[in-house]
Amino acid sequence: MKRLIIPMFLLLGTQVNAADMASKNCRVGAVAQLTGTVEVVRNKETITPTQGMKICRGDLFKTAAGSVAELTLRDGTKLTVGKDSQLAIREYRIYRSKPNLALFDLVQGAFRSITGSITKRPHRFEVTTRVATIGVRGTDFWGGYGLTPDGALDVVMLSGKGVYVKNDKGQVELDKHGLGTTIAVDGAPTEAKTWGEEKLGRAVATITP
Repeated sequence: MKRLIIPMFLLLGTQVNAADMASKNCRVGAVAQLTGTVEVVRNKETITPTQGMKICRGDLFKTAAGSVAELTLRDGTKLTVGKDSQLAIREYRIYRSKPNLALFDLVQGAFRSITGSITKRPHRFEVTTRVATIGVRGTDFWGGYGLTPDGALDVVMLSGKGVYVKNDKGQVELDKHGLGTTIAVDGAPTEAKTWGEEKLGRAVATITP
């Protein structure tokens, strides 16, 4: 039986290509601050993040009760993964000639996003949840579960140009400070209404260390 001999330069080339691919996948941003117990699921492995660690496309951030992860993306966007929450970085790409792309998945809990330069040119910036999709025009906003019973999602705009919340049953625009909506399971987003200080305070508490 003949032995298959693979030239060393081919093996090295494969390793370099794999390293280059991993490097490109991890050009999302970095971990800015960690409070409490936080885990990252990356390529089906669970790792413990550290401050300054690079963020990769596909990372799933998981926080324990009372724990918070603060992330800074390449364009300056600041993401806060709230207490007892899970947020995945599904896609993140900054382009020169095509619309920028930032896609996230809120699996559970709550988050806050303060967008950076990514929304200053054509873009698609969305957070998908199990009941609706949140589209961002360039703003500071909060979204999460737990404020309203029965698994409903709440979204509120804190400042900026606005966000829209949509599913197959409807869409609502939030374009002023304090305007919020609630999306029940199998329901359309409710009409935008100004939140009171008590509800705003409960929302902010979910992402405050």
